[in-house]
Amino acid sequence: MSERLIHTTTSLCRTCKEAVQASVVALGSGEVWMKKICASHGAQEVRLSTNAEWYEQTRATKQTFAAPRVFKKEVDHGCPFDCGPCTSHTQKVRLPVVTITSACNLDCPICYVHNKNDDAYHMPVEDFAMILEHLRTDHGGELDIINLTGGEPTLHPRLFDLLKMAKAAGIHRVTVCSNGIRLAKDEEFVKELAAHGARIALSFDTFDPHADKLMQGVDMLATKLKCMEVCERHGVDVTLIPVMTKGVNEHEVGKILEFALARSNVRHVEVHTMTFTGQSGATFQRSGRISMFEVLEEIEKTTHGLLKPSDFVTSPCAHPLCYQIAYLLLDPDGGAPIPFTRFMPASELHAALSERLYLEPSPRLEESLKQAIDRLWAESEDDDREAQRTLRLLRYMLDAMFPADHPLTHEQAIRAGEKAIKAVYVHSHMDEETFDVERAVDCCDSNCYADGSTIPVCNYNVLYREKEAKFNVEPASWGQKSGGQRVFSLPVLR
Repeated sequence: MSERLIHTTTSLCRTCKEAVQASVVALGSGEVWMKKICASHGAQEVRLSTNAEWYEQTRATKQTFAAPRVFKKEVDHGCPFDCGPCTSHTQKVRLPVVTITSACNLDCPICYVHNKNDDAYHMPVEDFAMILEHLRTDHGGELDIINLTGGEPTLHPRLFDLLKMAKAAGIHRVTVCSNGIRLAKDEEFVKELAAHGARIALSFDTFDPHADKLMQGVDMLATKLKCMEVCERHGVDVTLIPVMTKGVNEHEVGKILEFALARSNVRHVEVHTMTFTGQSGATFQRSGRISMFEVLEEIEKTTHGLLKPSDFVTSPCAHPLCYQIAYLLLDPDGGAPIPFTRFMPASELHAALSERLYLEPSPRLEESLKQAIDRLWAESEDDDREAQRTLRLLRYMLDAMFPADHPLTHEQAIRAGEKAIKAVYVHSHMDEETFDVERAVDCCDSNCYADGSTIPVCNYNVLYREKEAKFNVEPASWGQKSGGQRVFSLPVLR
């Protein structure tokens, strides 16, 4: 079958994890494949996308580059072996990820990290304080979000102290990843989370008991639903995080979105594509690999066109192949949600996301909403019911977030906006088979350390975590660190 070169990059051998040169090619079938050869372990290939046109258009999308203030390492071995950030890195941390514990009360077959329960590690509060200080001084700007992960973060004995510290640092979106077990069993714990303003990022993969056992090792649906019930009762905001696995649960993505849209405390759904790293995920059946475009197609199919691939934009703060983002305008009267791209150009939504990973109140957003209202008013007919409904909902959102008579604080405006909109994110992580340093060097999601070091999340999951004693009974050791990419061209606004 004929093939056409799209680009070359540096990837990793799936066996030894040494860096190897890779070619990304489009086949006559329209698929995109990465092909590479390791001198020790031979030829390897993996499918990256089922749609070459979408892949190339997405990759060509313009980014907004904002480099870290402080670089911790010079380039020595080359990307991805010098994290970080090294002097090649193009993006400051937009989503700080802090691993606060190695303890976990599940052993999921899809787990993409390494955990350790024996002599479990719990991050000292002093280390967390140092991380917050480094984020403030080294990466600049407002600290608006931090993600606490593990293990299972609800098992950290001083979780509430960490939450209090994050709030004191001015972070208004403090997210705690969880499988929901403790929250479903301990309502007082949930009340305390609510008192600290914490948000829960809840793994929620399926409504099918068989799929649940395949992915998480046990049937967790009743626990997840109880967790949702308790969180909603006490006003704890939730982001649902389903991991899409081909042939297992991808057909349920529409049902999960419907479930999220029906619940007042669900703020986002962040769909992850299955990645094959960690203590269990590395051995999960490869038939489960699904590309980002396939997820977008499933979303369109299973929501009956409520969201189409064209309703999603990339994040300007990350490599364009990492995130797809859609925002929905809600109708309090029960009408169908309206994707933002149905009343504003995708380029305007993309621009409104240029400073953060999540849409937040800003003069740019206010102006975009006003322009959308003006366009609809000028172009629609009085008997166009859908246009009139959209106008009504837009005016409500604009007045709620940006009232003319009494300006809101930033946090008040966020809360007002969250009552009017919900977001759907599709996030594609990399493993050693799909690893592409072009994406790694532009990453804005990083695991953060007390010494100020930051490691892009995919690099961390593929190469670094397995070598840390606090997460492994028998830590792995580095190989030769050969073949890393040492030189990158200057960022180009594509």
